[in-house]
Amino acid sequence: MNFKKNDIVRLRNEYFDKIKSKLFFPQNIFFIDKFLDDGKSVLLRNVDITVPSSEIRPVKIDGEEDRFIYYDPVIAADVVRSDEAIKCRHVDRDEYYLQKMKTCFDSKGRSYYDILNEEHFVYVHELQHSKPFISRDLRINYKLTPFIKPLPFKMKLETGAMVMTYRKYLDTQHEWDNCIKVYIEKEICQSKMVATSICTEKTAYVLLFENDNHFDAKYAEFYINSSIGKLFLLNKTTNGKLEGNVTIANLRKLVIRWVNIYKECCVYLECLTQVIYVYEKRLGEKEPALTGLLSFLSQVRDAMVMEMIMPDLFKRANFSILKKWKQDTDAIMLDFYLAEDASDKQIELIGKLIKAIGSTNDGIANEMTKYRIYMLEFMRFAEQNKMDL
Repeated sequence: MNFKKNDIVRLRNEYFDKIKSKLFFPQNIFFIDKFLDDGKSVLLRNVDITVPSSEIRPVKIDGEEDRFIYYDPVIAADVVRSDEAIKCRHVDRDEYYLQKMKTCFDSKGRSYYDILNEEHFVYVHELQHSKPFISRDLRINYKLTPFIKPLPFKMKLETGAMVMTYRKYLDTQHEWDNCIKVYIEKEICQSKMVATSICTEKTAYVLLFENDNHFDAKYAEFYINSSIGKLFLLNKTTNGKLEGNVTIANLRKLVIRWVNIYKECCVYLECLTQVIYVYEKRLGEKEPALTGLLSFLSQVRDAMVMEMIMPDLFKRANFSILKKWKQDTDAIMLDFYLAEDASDKQIELIGKLIKAIGSTNDGIANEMTKYRIYMLEFMRFAEQNKMDL
């Protein structure tokens, strides 16, 4: 078979069974990324191992081998007036690509489905070679469902908190004296906090938790400030970047997820991270180590949320950030949480935490080194499967 880069292929079944434990998805279907060793081996997209070219097989156009392919055509942008919201375009990744092509037409009014039927293609890569204008928009709908377990606890944010604009909050501020407030900034950025317990000049929305519910309010901050939380607040990402604006509609429909046994250590981590965030803003130039510590804690938060949502992926990679963080830091974090605003005590405990983080070869720092190997893949899978998570 004459395969090329970007062709959709599969692996010989026996070989796929042999290596599938090393993959993060259960489907035997891939894009070719590049050929190596003068064509003797192949690098497949989203696969970290090199595959012998002899193990590559074509994908039949039969509704079985190619059933996870979907069609995502580039559509010219709508004209949007300055006072209108940008329209969202939803692609149904579960719609079989040939079915979608019945609604796509060339300049002569012929459907792509009819055009392809005239050619009688047997394999997907043949279609790709002959019709590059179609090939460029073919995608693979990787299903993570076998690796995603439903969390025992989850709820929509608006179920546990009142969600309102900051302007409306200011107009009715006296009505919310007994509520715990979480302040949300409009802009989402990878390196910045979106949710804090302190109002800033960039605050756009407010979450109001009743009944002195500090714990759930702080967990909401933890979840929203994670990369997963930011991803779920965005309608889309651009070039994989977590950048954009929070809307009140996305805030209200955001689903907060947690595992009870780890919820407490997540709250403690968020308290610590926000204190370090304040110190870093004030003393970052004098104490550059604070910037590194803040970055490390933010990555720990990201990993903890990902592991709660996709535990089987972490099991397959043979590490656990949740267990290791809880094991290494639980006692210190409880003391930190109870210290509240006692700055001297907080600084002392931060010192203890830094020692605990780097104290053993099998501690949290070592687990985070493992996580960094996989985090881009985990995040990519989370983005591709956010509707299932």
